[in-house]
Amino acid sequence: MDILEDIEHSPMSRFQVRAVAVATALMIVDGIDIAIAAYAAPALSRSWNLDPVTLGFLLSSGLVGMAAGSLFLTPFSDRIGRRRLTLVALTIASVGMILSVFAADVVQLMAFRVLAGLGIGGMIANNNVFVSEYSSEKRRGTIFGIYTMGFPIGATLGGLIASPLIPQFGWRSVFTVCAGISVLVLLVAWRYLPESLDYLLSRRPAGALASVNSIMVKMGRPAISALPPQAADLQEQGRIKELFTGRTAARTLLLWLGYGMMIASYYFATTWTPKLMAAATGDDALGVTMGLIINMGGIAGGIVFGVLAFFVKVRHLLFWGLLVAAAAYVIFGLVFNQTPVAILVGVGLGVITSVNVCGFYAATPTLFPAALRGTGIGWMIGIGRLVSIVSPILVGYLLAGGWAAENIFILFAAPLVISALSMAGVWAMSGRESARESSPALVH
Repeated sequence: MDILEDIEHSPMSRFQVRAVAVATALMIVDGIDIAIAAYAAPALSRSWNLDPVTLGFLLSSGLVGMAAGSLFLTPFSDRIGRRRLTLVALTIASVGMILSVFAADVVQLMAFRVLAGLGIGGMIANNNVFVSEYSSEKRRGTIFGIYTMGFPIGATLGGLIASPLIPQFGWRSVFTVCAGISVLVLLVAWRYLPESLDYLLSRRPAGALASVNSIMVKMGRPAISALPPQAADLQEQGRIKELFTGRTAARTLLLWLGYGMMIASYYFATTWTPKLMAAATGDDALGVTMGLIINMGGIAGGIVFGVLAFFVKVRHLLFWGLLVAAAAYVIFGLVFNQTPVAILVGVGLGVITSVNVCGFYAATPTLFPAALRGTGIGWMIGIGRLVSIVSPILVGYLLAGGWAAENIFILFAAPLVISALSMAGVWAMSGRESARESSPALVH
């Protein structure tokens, strides 16, 4: 059994727990960044007299940056290291958030949201790999449940900040506070985020042996005298073309489709629900409250996923979670105009959508070998977020075309069914390849 296998099958050390905790704090920043634009949307619409289509483009601008960050920043983590890439990406995100405070018009705000999203996209896709690598096999599902809870926690925190601040000080105040939180988390990550052992052992950067031994000692393990033999195929891995080699190509495309359809529905619910509810009731505060309720349901979803992962395979949780989420969107659309009932259904919607995000983050990193994980997951999330960019913009056009909000929720159940079918195809192909080749990279 090699070093990584030994760590994967051993109880988690305090050092590993701390590393995952820092990654969770980074996920909280992601949640805050996505949520503040949604919570500020009603006030922004009035302040700058934005029509639904323009607002849709504004809400999608952060997703544009996230897609670019996942596609073009994350692959560098397989070359320069996961820690260094995370710090660079979080710095970019912090600068974007700070500049957003001073935006003079909607075009400037869109540009700064793209910049912030660029950093967030590169950081989060990279962190999914990092958390997978530092989690033990036994606890991985639970760890990802906790880690993914960071997003709805951040989104909820954004709502708790926005609710009192925006009426009193305007929409810029919430961007100011959230920029400060981003800078604080950057300092924490600089101090406590370690490098990935998988990266050090597979890529062998200068000083790799000393870095590995430093981490091993902190984990309570004996130092090693030399790096273990390196697999010959690792030297050529880590390039994007590896995602389209042989039978991997079809699986990659299905994975992109599955994640893209899921995250498009997810971002529709998280970015547009506050605005739709506020417009339907004429009450901005109720819109913020509805957004908070969905995100608090998301926190509960992380807990539910963590508990269920002890008893049910992650891929089964994800498949059935996607189908249940499709039903939840339909039900929410049917009761949208019955506010008390919609609030209750909104909690369930938040729970099941969070379970699906947890499922994707927990199940997909092990589909790729260590040297290709940053590239593989980065492109999955990047392509997924490219798809999700269309979501808020499409809603803007649908509203401008006279669609009722409740019908839009029902419409967004369809992508979730497509996602479930796509992932069933991914697992079917992975199972066949695993049986044929007995490759550890395909066991999940």
